[in-house]
Amino acid sequence: MAETRVTSSTLLEHQRLSNEVPQAGIAREEFGQRNNRRLGDVLQRLPGVQMGGPPGQPQDIQLRGLDKEFTRTQVDGVRLPDGGEKREFQVNRIPSFLVEKVTVIRNQTAEYESDGLAGQVDVKTRTVPKGKPQAEARLGYGGHDDGLDGDIIHGSLGFGYRPVDWFGGSGAFDYQDNTVVRPKFKLFSTGKTEDENETGRQESTNFFGDLATFYDGGEFHFKPMVLELDKDTTKTKTVREKGKVATQENEHEDALQSTYGLGLSHRHTFKQGSVWESRAGFYQSEEDKDKTKPVFKETKLNSGLFALDKTTLEKEDKQDKTWDVASSLRTPFTLGLPQELKFGVAFRQRERDRGKLAQEVSKAGKLTNATKPKDKYALEETYYAAFIQDNLWFTDRISLMPGIRAEHVALLSATGDGANASKNTTDLNPSLHFLYRVRDDLSLRAAFSKSLSRPKFDELSPFEQDDGNTKIVIGNPDLDPARSWNFDVGGEYSIADLFFAINLFHKEVSDVIEEVDTGVNRGTKDIFQVENVGDGWTRGIELEQRLGLGWTGLDALSGVKLWANETLLESELTDKTGKQRPFKNQPRFLTNAGVDYNYAPWGTTFTLAWNYIPEQWEDKPDGTAKAILPSSTFDLSAYQHIYKGFSAFAEINNLTDEHRAENEYAVNGSTSSEKVETYGRTFLAGVKWQF
Repeated sequence: MAETRVTSSTLLEHQRLSNEVPQAGIAREEFGQRNNRRLGDVLQRLPGVQMGGPPGQPQDIQLRGLDKEFTRTQVDGVRLPDGGEKREFQVNRIPSFLVEKVTVIRNQTAEYESDGLAGQVDVKTRTVPKGKPQAEARLGYGGHDDGLDGDIIHGSLGFGYRPVDWFGGSGAFDYQDNTVVRPKFKLFSTGKTEDENETGRQESTNFFGDLATFYDGGEFHFKPMVLELDKDTTKTKTVREKGKVATQENEHEDALQSTYGLGLSHRHTFKQGSVWESRAGFYQSEEDKDKTKPVFKETKLNSGLFALDKTTLEKEDKQDKTWDVASSLRTPFTLGLPQELKFGVAFRQRERDRGKLAQEVSKAGKLTNATKPKDKYALEETYYAAFIQDNLWFTDRISLMPGIRAEHVALLSATGDGANASKNTTDLNPSLHFLYRVRDDLSLRAAFSKSLSRPKFDELSPFEQDDGNTKIVIGNPDLDPARSWNFDVGGEYSIADLFFAINLFHKEVSDVIEEVDTGVNRGTKDIFQVENVGDGWTRGIELEQRLGLGWTGLDALSGVKLWANETLLESELTDKTGKQRPFKNQPRFLTNAGVDYNYAPWGTTFTLAWNYIPEQWEDKPDGTAKAILPSSTFDLSAYQHIYKGFSAFAEINNLTDEHRAENEYAVNGSTSSEKVETYGRTFLAGVKWQF
C-alpha cells in the first residue's frame, strides 16, 4: 500500500506531500549551486533555523529560536560524538560537498530518538551512484575584505562507481585552509574600553567513504569517515580605563578537533515486502587544546610601555568514544485496514573524559595550579531504546501513525578528585501523526509527540568549585532531562512552479535546566547549582514559499525561482523565582529570502540569498541582561558553464559587510557596554568539474 503513495518527483518539497512527519529540507540539486562550503551554510537558509557560533562561521544549530542544547544532529542515522558540552555537533566541521541532503525533523515519530526537544537535523551523505561512474571536483581560491589574497583555499573531490551488479563504492574528500581576521571593540558606560584583534587559521581535512556489496534483495555498506579541524588562533586584547594602568593580553591557542569512525549497515527486503535494516559502528572524537596567555601591564599610567605581569598556561584533552547498534523491521500487512508495522531496538554506549590543567606563572616565576574541579570529569552513559509504530491507511489518502518509544539511560559520573555518582532515567514517549492527502498536490497533517533534552555533560559530574569571593558552584549528577509535549499542525501545496507550506507548532516544556542561587550560603558565599527549575512554552508559525516563473512562457524567465521562508516565534519561561521571561536569545521572527536564476542557453546560474534576524535577549543568572542587535546578511554566487562538465564560479559571503553588535546591562542599571565584532566579506572563485 505504501508504494502507491510515493511520488516520482526528486524535489524534497514534493516528497513531503506523502510523508507523515512534519519536516523541511534541501537536497544537493539546490544547495550545490549556492555558496555553501560547510553544512552550517546550508542549514542557515532553512525555515526555523538559526545558527550560532563566531560571526561568519555558522556552527551551532538553534531550531525554533531555542538554544543549541535543545537540538540534536545525526549523520546517516548516527549521533556522532563531538567536543561540545551541550551535546551539540558543530556542523561547520562537515563540508557540504560530502552531503546528499539535509532534513529538519520538526516533530519526530517513535522511530527517532527522543533527545532533541527543539527538533532534529538528519544528514545523509553521498551514496553509491547507479549506472555510469560519476566524478566531481571543485577548487576555489579566495580571501576576505582584500579580495582574492589567498586567505582561503578550498578543494573537493568525489567519485562513485558500481562496476558490477554486486559491488560498488564512493568516496568524497574535502580540504579547506581559511585564515580569518576578526576585530572586536567593547565600550563601557564608565569609559572603559576593550580593543581586541583575533587572527585565526583553520585547516580542515575530511573524508566520507562507502564500499557496498549488493545481492538479490539486500545490500551491505562499509562506511569509514574522518573529520579533522586544526585551529591556530592569536588574540591581542588591550584594556584601558580612566585612572588605571592599561593591560594587554596576548593569547595563543592551538586546537585540534578530530572525529573518525567506521559504520556498517545492512538492508534486506523480503519477498512479501518486509524490510529489515541494521547498523553498527564505532566513533571517536578527540579535542586537544594548548593555550598560552601572557598578561602585560603598563609600567606607569599612560606611559604606553608594558611589562609582563603573569602568564596563564592551559592544556586540555577531551575524548569521546561511542559504540552504536540499532536494528528495525518494517512489515506491511492487512488486518481490517492496510497497515505497516515498524519496530526496533537501539543501543549506544558513550564514554567521555575531559582533563584540563591550568597553571599561572607570576612575573617572579612562581607557578600556581589554577585548575578548577569542573575542568576534569569522566562520564559513562549507556542508552537502551525500543520502539513500535503502526501506519494505518483508512483510505489511499488518509493515514494515521501511532507509536511509542521506551528509552533507558544509565549514567556514571566522576570528578578528577575521585567523587562519583550514578543516575538512571527511564522515559516512555508516545507519538501520533496524521496525514491527509487532499489531492496529489495538497497535503494536511497533524502531529503529537513527547520528547526531551538531556543535560550538559559538564553539569553532571559531582564537582564543587569556588568561583571567586562571593560564589560557589556545585555540579548536579541528579539532573533530569528537560521534557516537552509537542504539537504541530500544517500542510503543503506543491506543483511545478509553486510551493507553499505552513506549520503551526506549540511546545509545553518542563524541567528546564538553569544555574540558580540555591538560597544556601557557606559563610559569605552564595551556593549556585544547575537545577531543573523552569517550566514554560514556546510556539510559532513556519511559512515557506517558492515561485518559479516558468509559467510566464518567457524564455528569459523560465529559469527564475523566487523562494522565502519566515518563522514567527514567542515563548514564556517561568524560573525558580516565579519570574516570567522568553527563552534566552529567542528572536521574535526569522526570515530568509532569495532568488535562483538558471539561464540554460548560456549555462549561467546565479543566486542571491538574504537572511535577517531581529534583536535577541538573554537574562543571565547574575541579573545581567544581554541584547544581540539585529543582523541582515546577503550572500551572492554565480556559476558559468565553460565546456562540457567544466564551469567557473564566484561567491561572496556577507556582501554588505554586516557587523555583529551586542549590548549588556548590569543588574543595578549603573553600567552598560557595547561590543562590535567585525568579520568582513568573504570572496571565493574557482572551477568545478563533473561528469
